Amino acid sequence: MPTKKIIILVFILFTSFSQLVWAKTNNNKSELTVEADESLEWFEKEKYYLAKGNVILKKDGVTLKANIIRADYVFKNGENILKKIIAKERVVLTKENTKATGQYMTYDLNDKIAKISGPFQTFTSPSGYVESKKNIIFDDVNNKAEAEGNVKIILSNKTVIYADNVKANFEPSNKTLKKAIAKGNVIIENKAKDRKSKADFGVYNSNDEIIRLTGNVEIFNQKSKLSGSKGITNLKTGISNIIGDRKNKKRVRGTFSPIKKEKKGD
Repeated sequence: MPTKKIIILVFILFTSFSQLVWAKTNNNKSELTVEADESLEWFEKEKYYLAKGNVILKKDGVTLKANIIRADYVFKNGENILKKIIAKERVVLTKENTKATGQYMTYDLNDKIAKISGPFQTFTSPSGYVESKKNIIFDDVNNKAEAEGNVKIILSNKTVIYADNVKANFEPSNKTLKKAIAKGNVIIENKAKDRKSKADFGVYNSNDEIIRLTGNVEIFNQKSKLSGSKGITNLKTGISNIIGDRKNKKRVRGTFSPIKKEKKGD
């Protein structure tokens, strides 16, 4: 399987979203523009702006659209400095060729945590596509990202990754991927190459470049199938192994079917 490319592309997806959202923290004092169809209110005492009706908010090259947007601020050194943004209903966040959508979004400019939640949210970039049915969270301070709820990731090479929950940890200095964890109904599939892996749990560590699959592991390659309690893929060598569990008397199984050659003229 092209596992190394898969890990790299997943990292690019998370990094692209961090650049989309976190760009707003580069200069909290820069100009904020807001447009709305229904109303634009300023609650000076409570220190927040509230816009309703096809709202468009622009700041630092980022455009946020929603039916309702609230922007909390603090007054400091003679300026209103943004503290938190809340967007509701038909949320669309864009910057250049990246896009995130959902029904509810919060972004804390101090903690640098962005959360998109609701029945369905997506993120699209040139590297691929991510969707979830619960939430997508990005934490710049703790260098973490998480997608939860029937997560589906479509990479640019047409590989599709499914899981109930996907978490990623990044190095603080350069944001390179440190560790990635997928939990629940993990599937890595490439229909074009007729390859698929299944497991209950998957862990990738960058220090040894090994992916470890555990729990009902199955690896399909065209007409062949390998199954066991554990699986290991070494990204350096490209070799995948299925490992049994002697303690629980679970053996490794393999089914290898010949691939029929096409007849001439077919």
